[in-house]
Amino acid sequence: MEIFLFFVHFLFFALVQFIKSLQNIDFHILELINHNRFKPLDNFFILITNIATVVTYSFPIILLLFAIVKHRFLLQRKSWLILISLTINSMIIDIIKDNVKRLRPFVTHHTIHNLVPVFSYSFPSGHTGEVFMLATSFTLLFKSKKWWVIAVWVWAIVVAYTRMVLGVHYPSDVLGSIVISVFLAFIINKYLIKLDFLKEKEMPSSTSTADQ
Repeated sequence: MEIFLFFVHFLFFALVQFIKSLQNIDFHILELINHNRFKPLDNFFILITNIATVVTYSFPIILLLFAIVKHRFLLQRKSWLILISLTINSMIIDIIKDNVKRLRPFVTHHTIHNLVPVFSYSFPSGHTGEVFMLATSFTLLFKSKKWWVIAVWVWAIVVAYTRMVLGVHYPSDVLGSIVISVFLAFIINKYLIKLDFLKEKEMPSSTSTADQ
């Protein structure tokens, strides 16, 4: 029995030390990014992070309005699917954030330079979740639009980077958000497609419902 308890204590101690090591690596990577940023680009990164949510949600909304004007049913449904995915993803990330209650890196470590005001918790990154949900959903729904796919992924990567370079998120906040959002994107899209969410209405042959 004593040997068993010793083994359990040893495993617990090893786990704690492993977690501390990961946290130290997490902090040092953030410190490296934050301290070695190209400062003349600070205002650019601040602009990107400030408009990230508006741009991300505006993209499917503009796509939806275009589809409505052009009477393209399938394109409308794809736009709605992206908006639904973004909304569900944001809700789940907010729930996780409020339960994990991880403090922002600049609160815990005063050596981190915070360049934008934030008042919520740190894990996972909401901005990163939004842009990676958009990028993944768009890729699943518009595989043939290669240049647009590349553009949304570049957007996602740039936004995720700004969250670290501006000192408001640990790398693990960003990585965790990417994993959550990509996973949810596959689940939500596959589920709604399975429910025939993208199934076109039967319309007269003279009416075109071609996808764009």
